Parts: sequence; C-alpha cells; structure tokens
Amino acid sequence: MGGFFNIDGPFFRVGNIMADMLMLSLLWILFSLPVITMGASTAAVFYVVTRRIANREGYIAKDFWKSFKMNFKNATIIWVLTLLLALILIFNLMNIEVMENMTFFMRPLQYFLLIELCLINIYVYPIMSRFDMGFFETLKSAFFMSNRHLLTSLACLAMIVVLYIALFRFPYLIFAFIGLYSYPASLLIMRTFRKYRPDIDKKPETEENA
Repeated sequence: MGGFFNIDGPFFRVGNIMADMLMLSLLWILFSLPVITMGASTAAVFYVVTRRIANREGYIAKDFWKSFKMNFKNATIIWVLTLLLALILIFNLMNIEVMENMTFFMRPLQYFLLIELCLINIYVYPIMSRFDMGFFETLKSAFFMSNRHLLTSLACLAMIVVLYIALFRFPYLIFAFIGLYSYPASLLIMRTFRKYRPDIDKKPETEENA
C-alpha cells in the first residue's frame, strides 16, 4: 500500500496529470477568449500533452506559449476558415427546407461535410503541434489521417460529444474540458503518428517541431 502513495507511485502520477490538465485547461480558456485564437490555443495544448506522454519534461506555461507563438498564423487561419465553413453548413441545415426537392439529397450531404470538418479538426492541431508542415500540407495530412484511421477519429469525436453533453449537467467542467479531452485523445493520435514516424519522440527536439 505504501508504494501506491510514494512520490513515484500511481496516486501521485495521476494527481500530477490531473493538475497539469487543469492548468492547461485554464491556459486554453484564457488564450481562447478572443475566439479567433482558439486554434493556436488548441495546438499549444496538444504540444504540451504529447510531450508529457513522451516523458519530455518542461514547464507547462512556457511550452504552451512557445507553441502558441510558433503556430499562431496557420492555426488561426485554419480555425477561422473551418469555423466559417461549419457555420455555413449549420445555417444550411437550419434552412434546408427552402431547397424543396433538393432536400432529400442536400440534408445528408450537409451532415456529411459537417462531420468531415469535425474529423479533420481532430487531427489538424495535433499535427501542427508535432510536425513542421506548411499550411496546405497540414490540411492534407489531417484529411488523410482522419479518414484513413476512422476508428480513432470517431473515438475522439465521441469523447468530444460526451464531454459536451456532460457540460449541460456539470457546467463547471468547462474549466477542465480541454484537459479531459486532450490527454486520452493524444494517446490515440500519437499511436497513429508513430505508424508514419516511429521515431517521432526519439529525435532531438531541434529536428522536429515538438
């Protein structure tokens, strides 16, 4: 029993992870307040979490800020574009009846595009946080991985849906939302990354954006 409560034991390891996830969630909320910066904040969260999973120690706030600055431009552009597309699709679904005879075809198409957009967003920020890619290459990789590894994508999407539903019952979860999602999601996504880059966490930090 004593080993369980040792500093290196499971109790303290889980406690440290929970404390890190709470701090990350608060940083994410703070840096996402202008809304348009939410993409850069999300990339920064995955930068920190995937480093922790790889046992790369560091300072949470310092690592978060480093990634936020590094990915600000591309992450902001991608976030704004995908947000606008999502709003257009939602608007179309809310007014789908005006399409009359086209409704039968357009409704499933709008839902398909909206889900596809969500799946791409699941991968785009982790990719951005761990790889040094250009704007279009990042989007292309996110599209490829999200569809090639559909079970992982759907598992991450299911986690988001469950957490959103939980927010209606427990609103205070907003202060831990991204932390509760990013850690298990990162475990799944990093497993996918290693299929393409087995050495992703073995190279010197100067050789990768991580």
